[in-house]
Amino acid sequence: MGDSTGSMFYMFAIFIGIYIVGMLLYQGYQMIKKWRRNRRSRNRE
Repeated sequence: MGDSTGSMFYMFAIFIGIYIVGMLLYQGYQMIKKWRRNRRSRNRE
């Protein structure tokens, strides 16, 4: 691995990056689901 502190930092940075991207995708999916449900119920009235 070479410099363990550097590789640990990169692992941590990549993990946080993937975590943030995953959270953003999940939040966007929830918002789209809610928006579609609201639009569908509004069309029924």
